[in-house]
Amino acid sequence: MLKTIPIINSKGGVGKTTTAVNVAAGLARKGRSVLLVDLDSQGSASISLGVNQRELAPSSADVLFGDASMAEAIRSTKRDDLDLLTGALDLANADVRLKQQEEGHRRLEEVLSPVARRYDQIIVDCAPSTSILSVNALVAADAFLVPVTPSYLSLEGVVSLGETVRRVREGIGEAAPILGVLLTMVDRSQEGTLQAIDHLRGHYGGKVFDTEIEPDPALEEAPSRNQDIFQYAPQSTAAEQYGQLIEEVEDRLTRYGSIYNGLVSKANKAAVDDRSVEKSSTSTPAESIE
Repeated sequence: MLKTIPIINSKGGVGKTTTAVNVAAGLARKGRSVLLVDLDSQGSASISLGVNQRELAPSSADVLFGDASMAEAIRSTKRDDLDLLTGALDLANADVRLKQQEEGHRRLEEVLSPVARRYDQIIVDCAPSTSILSVNALVAADAFLVPVTPSYLSLEGVVSLGETVRRVREGIGEAAPILGVLLTMVDRSQEGTLQAIDHLRGHYGGKVFDTEIEPDPALEEAPSRNQDIFQYAPQSTAAEQYGQLIEEVEDRLTRYGSIYNGLVSKANKAAVDDRSVEKSSTSTPAESIE
């Protein structure tokens, strides 16, 4: 199966951290062993799960920069089967420090490798930027998920991410394929929302999840209680919709993971024959963003 799944978008304010936390929690709730990696210098995913801002260290920054081991940095959460590698402010200068390392774009892949067998899924919450950390996430990933709001600027963020993926493939020779695009903060009463949704679904087709996440106050309240949406408001609309998303995610992880079964390493991903993708599905989410 596909294991490492970054939640990524170069634009902020699209529900990225909310999705990372609740996808990780939803998969753990289904009995999967999950590690949530917080790669955002704000540490929002970590704080949402109950880590005090003054207690973020040792963090993903410490691991990436060689100041702590994964064994020292990974911690449990209030959710069974969900572990956490925290974010921290030290990630703010990650680009400078990683550029000084040989093969710095592979650093995340390197540090995840020793613990990968312990987990069924590794969900990565990425910062809203196009940076070497984002490149690290794409290189380490088996596939990635893109949250996007139904607005013009947010759709432009998907285009920008697609360009980043293309450049990574050209420059490094590899980058993860897309698992799916998730529509978030969907208020169909807002002017222009339906047109934006039609545009996104028309352009990306089967790459877009059927599930749409609507605005729900419970999604804003849950982090303040250090809980995921399933713990805080299990009967809420948001919990129902994220539950539906988990069903879709599990289905895609299973079906499209088979594409890579014959590969001996992540470095060979870019060499996957296009014909094998086409045989799986003419609109497979494993295709790259164009």
